[in-house]
Amino acid sequence: MRIVTILTKNRENFFSMGATICRACSRFLLVFLASFLLSKYEFGLFNIFISIYFFSRLFSENSLNLPFIKFAADGEHEQPLVNFQIILLKILYVLLVSSVILLSSDFIIYYSGLERRSLLLLLPFMLLSLAFYMFVGQVLISQIRMRLLFFYELLNCLIFALLLGVFFFFTGKFSTERLVLVFAGAMDSSALIGAIVFQRFIRITPLLDKELLWKIINYSKYTILSGISSLVILKADVLMLGYFRTPQEVGIYGMALFANEAVQVVFDSVLRICLPKASVLSGEGDSEKIRFLFRQSVKNIYIGIMPIVAVLAVAAPSAIHLVYKGKYDDSIGLVYLFLAASLIKPVGYVAGIILGATGNIRLDNRNCWISAMLNVTCNVLFIPRFGVMGAAFASILSFFSLTILHYLSVRNVVFGLKNQEKTTGTLGKQE
Repeated sequence: MRIVTILTKNRENFFSMGATICRACSRFLLVFLASFLLSKYEFGLFNIFISIYFFSRLFSENSLNLPFIKFAADGEHEQPLVNFQIILLKILYVLLVSSVILLSSDFIIYYSGLERRSLLLLLPFMLLSLAFYMFVGQVLISQIRMRLLFFYELLNCLIFALLLGVFFFFTGKFSTERLVLVFAGAMDSSALIGAIVFQRFIRITPLLDKELLWKIINYSKYTILSGISSLVILKADVLMLGYFRTPQEVGIYGMALFANEAVQVVFDSVLRICLPKASVLSGEGDSEKIRFLFRQSVKNIYIGIMPIVAVLAVAAPSAIHLVYKGKYDDSIGLVYLFLAASLIKPVGYVAGIILGATGNIRLDNRNCWISAMLNVTCNVLFIPRFGVMGAAFASILSFFSLTILHYLSVRNVVFGLKNQEKTTGTLGKQE
């Protein structure tokens, strides 16, 4: 009975985990095929392109995810109206980012080591596909419909696998460009099917609300700034490796990141539950429940990642050696470093979510930028001398600093609210 109770109590967390695993499987298929079928040089270019893609989607997509959930879940705004403003902004942001990418293509190619302009031309197509796909998913997340989200992400994974099989059957080979096109096509197909199947949950009021639109834009400015710093922490090492070293070394580093992708599944699944719940509690002003949500979310992450870390620590080196026949053996030491870094992330990760959901996005932004500058400085100092190991140490140091800064901010600003209210109330009575 206790097991049944636990499963019932945490069913949304399990469905969120399932949805995140399905999305991770799609990324796994993409990266695995790239690592297995492409040369080490070509795989290095693939990793550089993916890093540029993540920076691009930050401005056109990720910057709106947190405002979307916050304004749709806080109870102060009608969700159909929020949905329409988000649609307008997604289209606008994609157009702006795509224009900047195309105009800056020479600069991007020179300083990232990408070397092929054709890959940059695919970015606008990928961003539009992502915006369409993520809109359906974000509606389900804002309503905490994790079971439906699970089926939606599973659908995308299956469609991507099907398209890969069909494409390979007819062509017999892949390139980076072809993999990217199939991946984007799978997102478009999944989004179209999802919009039809889940249309009863996707309510849209086609009315321009200038006040709400400006609120979302203003909030997205901070999420963009915070997101840039977060991506600097996560992806600057790849791009700086591309600038200082060779694509082959980027390929080795990318394999280590790929091997640790399973750990990120747990972080993402907790995010999907913690963020909307924290937004609701923030609207109610209940700091004690936010404190409990923080502790429970951190606990859930550790429960999820510990078995994964243990399995990867034992199996990953042998698997990398056997599957790739020694091609990426140089990445095994990096795998252990990233596994160790994953053990210090949970507290800072959840603290950052709480800061954003409670409206303290400026603090989140400040902390991320401090750690990002530390990351860039360490990369500049370490990569020319130590190569991939220097990039790994720079990332670990930045993760450690961000964890400390985020936790101190949450403890002082969010968890301290109730004590401050009690103190203020007591002083008021004494007066």
